[in-house]
Amino acid sequence: MSCLEPPSWFILILAAILLPSLVEADEFRLLPSIAQTLQYNDNLYFTSSGQARDFVSTTTGGLELFESTEKLNLDVLGQLSENLYQHNTSLDSTDGSGNGSIRYSVNPQLALSAAGSYSRASQPDQVLLTTGLVLNGVTLDNTVYHAQADYSLTEKTAASLSYDHGKMSYQDLSADNLAYDTGTLSFTHDLSGYLPQAKDMLSMVYTKYSLTGTEVDNYEATTGFSYSLQEKWSVQVSAGLRRTDSSFETLVPTGFIFGPFFFVTGFTEQTQTTSGWGGVGQASLSYKGEVTNASFGASRDVAPAAGQGGTVERTSFTLSANRKLSYGFSGFFDAGYFINKSAPGQFSVAPIDFETLNVSPRIRYEFGHEGSGGSQSGRDMYVEASYTFTRLEDKIGQTTAYRNVFMVRFFAQHAVLE
Repeated sequence: MSCLEPPSWFILILAAILLPSLVEADEFRLLPSIAQTLQYNDNLYFTSSGQARDFVSTTTGGLELFESTEKLNLDVLGQLSENLYQHNTSLDSTDGSGNGSIRYSVNPQLALSAAGSYSRASQPDQVLLTTGLVLNGVTLDNTVYHAQADYSLTEKTAASLSYDHGKMSYQDLSADNLAYDTGTLSFTHDLSGYLPQAKDMLSMVYTKYSLTGTEVDNYEATTGFSYSLQEKWSVQVSAGLRRTDSSFETLVPTGFIFGPFFFVTGFTEQTQTTSGWGGVGQASLSYKGEVTNASFGASRDVAPAAGQGGTVERTSFTLSANRKLSYGFSGFFDAGYFINKSAPGQFSVAPIDFETLNVSPRIRYEFGHEGSGGSQSGRDMYVEASYTFTRLEDKIGQTTAYRNVFMVRFFAQHAVLE
């Protein structure tokens, strides 16, 4: 399987078709980049004892294309990474990813957008920072499609209809592939007549998760509001209810022989179903200043459990902050706390109960030309040093693992077309 699969190929082909018109765009850039990362990891497999330690070198090459006109916005990024271990050479791998997004304003009322991404990753912590879960020794191919239409019903009311399809495929027979489809209908209404810079929101979501012998249907309805204060502070809160219907294929014994020994003579496949109600919601608070930016988020929802054979009810708390220390120097701080939980037969066949804490301070020095843009840095080059602490508690297995990662990263890019 190649490192660029649909929808990445689709986005790149679309970019090639549009390229003649992009040359006359208001803003057009083609940015090749390269990054070199060196890290020391004191617990490669997140085990509670007998930790494997190693030095890891990762070289990443990337190419980003983005352009912007009055009606069209396009951004495409492809990357290829080579991971080399000093001692655990069996973990050496080549990973790749591609993602792209396009948005077109048909008229002042209607805007259409689409996005797609594909990634192949083999590192144990590939989804750790976003889900709190670990994939040990499993290569994951993750594909996501997204399509959306935004329409202004009135001067103050807007509607949005979107569809998402995702697939998580594992290069390991012991892990079940998972696919999901999500449809979302949402409305926003401007409340500036009552409170400046305020909006209320209503959203209805249906998601179907499918994997071998298991299907989970999740229905959600939420309402909330967003509010901005003095162009620096902004808050968004939504809350609601969910109903989750799950069905599992199980093997049930059909015959028994009693005697000196007990034997089961056969099995039959039966479908077991469960239904339940629960609360969902999310909240975020952000601050954007001249030298300091910060955001805090909290959420609770049903989500895929990477490598765990099902879905979970995930509760997460995240904090991200950065501050300009001086010309070229910036400090960053990121933290996340995740609770991934599922009772047997609720969202997955087997019980799942993990709690994960990540804390990561970083310092970066940017140099080179300004204004290159791109998704990774506003300047042509930077050097960054970071430390990441992770605590992973498996409450089912009653084990706790700790990991410390020290990392140095150099990144460089240069626009060849603009």
